[in-house]
Amino acid sequence: MIKFLSKIIKFNNLYVISIIKTDNDEHYNILEINKKGKKIEVVKMVSVKSIARLLEIIDLKYPVILLIDGKGVLNKEINLKNDVDLEWQKNIDFSSIYFTGLKSRNSNFISFVRKNIVDEVIERFQSKKVQIIDVYVGSFLASLLQNSINKNNIVSNDLDLEFEDNKLISFKKNETKENETYILGNEPITKIYLPQYGALIHYLVQQSDVTKTKNETLNIEEIIYKKAFNLFGILMLIGFFSMLFLSYILIQYYGSKNADLNAENQDFNKSYQIILDLEKQKENKLTILKESGWLSTSYLSFYSYEIVKSAPNDITLNQVSIKPLEAEIKPNKKVIFDLKTILINGSTFNEISIDNWILELKKMKFVNKLEIISLKKDKNNESQFVIKIDLSNV
Repeated sequence: MIKFLSKIIKFNNLYVISIIKTDNDEHYNILEINKKGKKIEVVKMVSVKSIARLLEIIDLKYPVILLIDGKGVLNKEINLKNDVDLEWQKNIDFSSIYFTGLKSRNSNFISFVRKNIVDEVIERFQSKKVQIIDVYVGSFLASLLQNSINKNNIVSNDLDLEFEDNKLISFKKNETKENETYILGNEPITKIYLPQYGALIHYLVQQSDVTKTKNETLNIEEIIYKKAFNLFGILMLIGFFSMLFLSYILIQYYGSKNADLNAENQDFNKSYQIILDLEKQKENKLTILKESGWLSTSYLSFYSYEIVKSAPNDITLNQVSIKPLEAEIKPNKKVIFDLKTILINGSTFNEISIDNWILELKKMKFVNKLEIISLKKDKNNESQFVIKIDLSNV
């Protein structure tokens, strides 16, 4: 996981702070760097005399590379072809020192200091919540800048470095007080910040010619996880608010759509209710028509025509009632028709004609039953009759 995070989490803003120890005190040189792709931009170069003032200047959310130099730091050239130097190097107790070395031709140029001095500095800075990602010792790393400076002599803090064919060949103590300035890219860098810039270059590039003490107490993984947490936390927060804003937009959009659909639904419900009412009215009317016999498949007009046509000339038909009422019409009462009945009211002076006509009617296919309801004579001796015919196919 840490390998994956190390590839995506980059320290583009950081500080390189040198602690220069003297006989009486120490002072701090702050080099603030902003890295954009392959370009390194110097944001700030400040020297202060107290750690309290340093903490006022730096931003604690940016990581820090420490470089320790000055009193207590020893610088030595180890000639790899010299047996005395090799024996001296073999007898070094690396567990008791903190060193940074640079191999150049046949020599190792090494700066070292007692380990307890470095541990005390690291502990002091970490107690102030400073995020330390690496520690270097001495001024030899300014040699990594020789190709850019392109000079055979470079003053790095209090060391005078001599080069030949771009390789460090010797050094000596620089006793001058002049503050040499060098141009790196477009940035003017003074001699006191040159070792810090060299340490930065090694931290970013990790040249194989440089060896150094690896401090296991520096919890770089924690710093990476913290930066990853902050980065992903910000991304999640941005994502959350983006989703919240999108949700608000969608709520507004679908809210208006829902309001439109609700209005359409209300109109639909009203229309549907009207349709249901019309269907109910239709069913009621069809029931009435069915009960009234108007939906009957019988040819009632044909039956009435046959009946009237068959009547003898001496019989007068006063009324032919098709589907007569079964009862008298009364308020709030259902009107019921006798669907299978035809009533015939008539009169004649020849009762024999009535008998013959009745026989004729009984022969008709649609007549199921024929009944004389009444037969009586009036004061003119004319016979008044009522005939009831029950139809067979209604």
